[in-house]
Amino acid sequence: MIGAESERAFTVLRRLYRPLYLIETPIVQTGLETAELIKYAANAFLAVKITFINQMADLCEKAGANVHDVARGMGLDGRIGRKFLHAGPGYGGSCFPKDTLALARTAQELGAPATIVETTIAANEARKEAMADRVIAAMGGSVAGRTIAVLGLTFKPETDDMRDAPSLVVVPKLAAAGATIRAYDPQPGHARQLMPAATHFAGSALDAVEGADALVLLTEWNEFRALAPERLRAAMAGNTVLDLRNAWDPQAFREAGFQYLSIGRP
Repeated sequence: MIGAESERAFTVLRRLYRPLYLIETPIVQTGLETAELIKYAANAFLAVKITFINQMADLCEKAGANVHDVARGMGLDGRIGRKFLHAGPGYGGSCFPKDTLALARTAQELGAPATIVETTIAANEARKEAMADRVIAAMGGSVAGRTIAVLGLTFKPETDDMRDAPSLVVVPKLAAAGATIRAYDPQPGHARQLMPAATHFAGSALDAVEGADALVLLTEWNEFRALAPERLRAAMAGNTVLDLRNAWDPQAFREAGFQYLSIGRP
């Protein structure tokens, strides 16, 4: 997307992006206002899509349905597509939170409120709070004096980016409720500065779950997918697992002796 006010600017930018054009990447020329709205609207639409499937996951839990199958069925419709239909603890990162807020504020100031985006922002923030409440409920209504292992702190795998990560809401809320937090993330640099001071940073996933009463998966790093449930069960004091990314096989974890809870799956 090239937003500019003069033909000279368009010419310079077309030359700059010419290598992309040579491999048939579409280039769209617009005015500045249109280019900005394209960027905000695209990211806001994806944020809406994520929030929608999260709410469908909640409905699935009440109705006895499976959100994985719901998402797959929706995604087979070419008008919808399968991407960004993964239920979880809410979106974070550098783009979706910033761009949804910017679009909502711009729309308000111009007198054309984007209420669906405003609702998405509020629902996503509430989602993160609700994830901490799920952990507390799974522990019988209180985590005071309990040890909670948290795997994954960044907003998504394969990055050290902590911007608007669900962990920034979930972990402090659990700590404030009296839990002892043992956390592990493959790239913990920024997380160390942002988690509650009493958080114990483990050197590995198995170290994090050692003696824990419950395990919470917050970010689905690939290395976590390979963890054997039997080894986790042997290391833990308790048997509660909350898979907030639906990354693990429910049957395998239940056969290993876990009380396994996930998102939108019976």
